[in-house]
Amino acid sequence: MNLLYDFSSALLQARQRKGVTQEQVATALEVSQATYNAWECGHRICPYKHIIALISYFDDEQFTRRMIRILLTLQHNMAGLNKKSTFELTTYYMKLISLLADECTEWLKTLPK
Repeated sequence: MNLLYDFSSALLQARQRKGVTQEQVATALEVSQATYNAWECGHRICPYKHIIALISYFDDEQFTRRMIRILLTLQHNMAGLNKKSTFELTTYYMKLISLLADECTEWLKTLPK
């Protein structure tokens, strides 16, 4: 998978489904339109905090799933997991899932009832 291509195409498709301009998304994320354009054109991937903000902004299940897949792939590559055994990978991902579950639990507590 080409992460930049997958990221940029997911971004473009989510923006089109929402029916907003690049400038509107950039304003919502408090970045320049040129920065957002570089993300959508595949020149660079945005920082983690902006990926989370994009997931929230678009509120689009398809986009969210693609972003999670990209984040997991980035994590996999950064942690050097390509050289790990199946057991080590399973252990690593179980810990990661546990951390994500804890984060989701904390986040859910912040939502209005």
